[in-house]
Amino acid sequence: MTTTTDTMPSFLDAWQNPRTFDAVCHVLQRRPRRLVLERTHFPGNRPVQLVLRADMADGSFKTLFAEHCPHDTRAHADQARASLFKSRNGQRSGLDDRAIHVVDGSGLILRRPGLDERLPGLRLLHDPSFARERFQNLIGRDPGRFDVELVAHRLGKRAVLRATLPDRTFYVRLRVIKSNDGQDRLLRHRTLWNNLGDQPDLRIPEPLGSMPEIGASFFGVLPGVMPEFHSAHSAATARAISNLQGLALDGLPVHTGGDEAAILLEWLARCYRWKPQLADHLAEPVAEVSAALARNDTPRRPCHRDLHEKQILISGGVAGLLDFDTLCLSDPALDAGNLLAHFFLSGINEGPLRSQLKARGIALWRRATLLRLAMIYAFSAAPDAAVDRLIKEARRDARD
Repeated sequence: MTTTTDTMPSFLDAWQNPRTFDAVCHVLQRRPRRLVLERTHFPGNRPVQLVLRADMADGSFKTLFAEHCPHDTRAHADQARASLFKSRNGQRSGLDDRAIHVVDGSGLILRRPGLDERLPGLRLLHDPSFARERFQNLIGRDPGRFDVELVAHRLGKRAVLRATLPDRTFYVRLRVIKSNDGQDRLLRHRTLWNNLGDQPDLRIPEPLGSMPEIGASFFGVLPGVMPEFHSAHSAATARAISNLQGLALDGLPVHTGGDEAAILLEWLARCYRWKPQLADHLAEPVAEVSAALARNDTPRRPCHRDLHEKQILISGGVAGLLDFDTLCLSDPALDAGNLLAHFFLSGINEGPLRSQLKARGIALWRRATLLRLAMIYAFSAAPDAAVDRLIKEARRDARD
C-alpha cells in the first residue's frame, strides 16, 4: 500500500505524534519519561533520519533511529528486514518483532541501533562465531572469552564497536563496504601514525589492521581521561594541535574555505525548506561568513576538521586525539575555531585554551562553526533560546 505525503505529517511533526511515543513504548517494552529528538540527518537520496532519545524513569536512556518514509512506508521496512535477514549481513539474531517497527500514520520507521543493512561488519555484534574467527585472524590466536558492544552508530554510514578480550581491548570502526572510503580513511590514519614517530606531544589510536570485506578497521585503545581544560590541559591540547599541523603529510584531501561555505549554504537551504523564519534570520550572517571563507587563502596544514571536546583525552600531561575520519589539509585556524565553538556550546571556559592558540583567523572559523551548530540544533529538540544563543554569539564575533 502506498501512502502519500498529503496524509503524512512532516518529519518535524511525526516524531512528536502520540502514536510515535506509543510505538517507542512497544519497541522498548518500557514507558519512557519523555522522548527527545537529538539529531536529524539528511543523507542525500535516502530518507531523512531522526536520532531519538528515550529518557527512562531510572535515569538511563535508550537511543532509537527513525527514518521518515512517507511513500511506501511498510515496503521500505519490509525491504530492510529482508536485507538484514540475509546471511551475508549476519544480523538476523537481532531481528525480533520490535527491531524494525512502522509507526502507523506517521511515515516513520523505528529501528534499534546496531542493525544496518549497509554495514555488514555489524555481524561482529550479532554472530559470536563469526566474531571469534575474525578476532583470531587479527591477533593470531584464539581470543578466549570476549564481549562486543556497540559504542556509536550513524545509520547507513558508520559504526564503532568495542571488543573486550581477557588481556586486551580494541575498537572496530565500520564503514560501508561498497566504496573505498573506509580503506582510504584507514590509510590516512596509518600515514599519520607513521609520521608521528617519537612525537612527544600528540597521541592517536594505534591502527591494528583491517578487514575490507566487512568494512572494518581495528584500532588500539587511546589512554587518558576527558580534559577539564584548565591551564595545563589546555596547554596540552594546544601542543597536540600544533604537533598535528606541523607534520608533513602528503595525499590528504583538501578542505578549503569555499568547501566550508558550501556546507553552511547547504544547511541554510534546509532551513529555507523546513524552517523559513530561521533561515531569514540566518541569511545575512551566513552570507557574510561564507564570503569571508571563500576569500581565505591561508597556507594549508594537516587538520583534524571535527575537533571537539569529546575527541580529546589527557594522559601524563599529553593530549591524545580521536577519530581522524575527516583528516585533511586546511587552514590551521579551522581546528581551533571549531573546538572553541564547541566549548561555547557546552559552556566550557574558552579562556585557558584561547591563551594558548596562536593561529590567525580563528574567529572566522569559530563563527562559521557557531552558525553551523545553530542550524544543526535547529533540527533537534534544543530550545529556540539555545539556537538563538549560538546565532547571537556568531554575530558578536563578527562585531569584535
